[in-house]
Amino acid sequence: MDPWGATEPMAWWTIVNRCRALENTAYVVAANQGASLRHYPPYSWPGGSQVVDFDGRLLADASPGPGERIVIAPIDITALRHERTTRRGHHMLAHLRTTAYPVYQERGYPPEDGRITAPHSPLSFERNNARIDQAKRLWTDRRVGTD
Repeated sequence: MDPWGATEPMAWWTIVNRCRALENTAYVVAANQGASLRHYPPYSWPGGSQVVDFDGRLLADASPGPGERIVIAPIDITALRHERTTRRGHHMLAHLRTTAYPVYQERGYPPEDGRITAPHSPLSFERNNARIDQAKRLWTDRRVGTD
């Protein structure tokens, strides 16, 4: 079994990169070395570089294993910006709550005032959309993750 998870049944490399793309509404370009244990003892690297779009779709990937591979895929910044401004239910950045983690407050992640949600209050469809819009405005106003 491959300890690095580049081959089945431990395809964690692909899972992790797809999750990061979804969580951050971002493209993920994941470069990885591919070298065999025989040439670099006691280490080996699985390779399997890949490009994942903001919906977690695998756009391109290199076969795992030693050797050089080139991975090429289109990255559509216009589509990414469109999704970040229009997406509703699966916009993870709009649901980011940083008040529980002081380190995020130091870096300026929204919401800085922590008032986007009221604890224990009912959440209607309209209120949820208003909160998402408010979170997006904070991101846009601070230009975090939009350039």
